[in-house]
Amino acid sequence: MFCFVSAMSAQAEQKSTVLIRLPLEDKSVIISVDKMVYFPGDTVHVSTTWDDTEAKVYITPILTIEGTTLDSIAPNEYIAVIPRVVTPGSYRIHLNVLDSRGRRLVYETDCVVVIDENQDIERIEDYVFVGPEDGSIDLRHAVTLSRDQMRKLRVDFKRERIQDNMGPQYLTIKTSILSRNGTVTATFERRIVIFRYTGDPTRDMEMFLRYRTAYGAYAVIHPEETERVRLLLDSLPNWSVVKLCIEPDYVINIGAVDQSNSVTRYYRVKGPSFEMGFTLGVPKVLYDTQAKDSMEYGKTSAMLRFYYVSSVSGHRFPVSFGIGTFGVNSPIDVDKGQGGFAASFFLDVIELARRLNWNIGGKASAGLELTPFIPIKKRSRILFDAHVGLTL
Repeated sequence: MFCFVSAMSAQAEQKSTVLIRLPLEDKSVIISVDKMVYFPGDTVHVSTTWDDTEAKVYITPILTIEGTTLDSIAPNEYIAVIPRVVTPGSYRIHLNVLDSRGRRLVYETDCVVVIDENQDIERIEDYVFVGPEDGSIDLRHAVTLSRDQMRKLRVDFKRERIQDNMGPQYLTIKTSILSRNGTVTATFERRIVIFRYTGDPTRDMEMFLRYRTAYGAYAVIHPEETERVRLLLDSLPNWSVVKLCIEPDYVINIGAVDQSNSVTRYYRVKGPSFEMGFTLGVPKVLYDTQAKDSMEYGKTSAMLRFYYVSSVSGHRFPVSFGIGTFGVNSPIDVDKGQGGFAASFFLDVIELARRLNWNIGGKASAGLELTPFIPIKKRSRILFDAHVGLTL
């Protein structure tokens, strides 16, 4: 359907010789067009050349494009304008011959008018819209939606906004699922072909079937998907981000890649306002309110933590509350004079960095901790410590 034609060959002339039978003798007619390839809206110049004869014979070329008539502009010279809406392909030129006896004969020639498809790529933002909720163009300000709202997301195509000198627009709709820390966990890709309305439903369907079968990757799309595509997002993790990117399929569309010609939107999946997590950490006691009642602290703590989650950003609040063991040699090794049970108020500086969109590992934690601590057969105390850990 698509072909590349150099400027030189596009200006070349195509000729064909036709033998016609007249009452007294056979004559050869040379018929030619001024280009090898035309596009919708171009003007076709047709000329005929043949040996004169004493018999009165009238030869008129006929272009087999519906709704197109060749008009005479000079002896043996004709022109016609190719309609804006025409199916690409090869159209033969016929000769209508009226001889001196009044007989009318039609000859089929090998001279063809080849019509190719315009290959311009339309600006996607002019005819592609995401709804019913428009997302953000910035990941940091992704629009938070409930799961029900996510399932209703769709891509609408305003086909009437595609210029009439454009050919089919082959698009890729790529949906990426990003975890809360920005890691891509899944990617889905769909291919869609869009074209301007022809005004005739039957012709619209014919063009859709032709475009769909031109490339195997597009064979599974449905006619209604030229109007609207539902994203059908489901099974999304809490507070994950959905990145929707719509751009031309540059494998098919001819031309340089234009990264600005795309539509990208970000959505965040609304989750619960409170979350729980289990943290294994390594604390370092900096201050002990009962320093005189000395004890040896182990190098491990294990805490069940409770987090508040921002409904706007989806980030956990950097201060969390936890309960568990502290200062033990292992999470379950609580012994006299070494380790015990504790509560924890923890300021996570890594979570603060994530709120500033620093890409730091999603399970790491580090910061300062205020810990009411109850050891075995030792005085209760409040500890201030530095803490690094891993959230499971």
